[in-house]
Amino acid sequence: MKHNREKVERMLDQISAAYGDAAVAQRPELRQILLQAATQLDKNGEYQLAATKLCKAIALYYWTHQQDFPAAVGVLHQQLKGEAVKYDATAAAAIMLPVWF
Repeated sequence: MKHNREKVERMLDQISAAYGDAAVAQRPELRQILLQAATQLDKNGEYQLAATKLCKAIALYYWTHQQDFPAAVGVLHQQLKGEAVKYDATAAAAIMLPVWF
């Protein structure tokens, strides 16, 4: 349980760093995405689920705002991507298990 809390705290710090970036401060829609992710993460502590949801939200935001995408959010995406991929792989395996056997 302590290990999970450390990961939650680290992820909250990473989200906070991106949220505090000057370029992000000028984009209310992006700030809302980050705030919502941080709130959910703090509330339920499910860091892998939060990582995958936030990575997907960041990717969607990127595709509609490529020209002025803040670098701090790109860094955040890279920091969270590992946990998101693990979660997605586990979820896919769980869904496919009945099909495989």
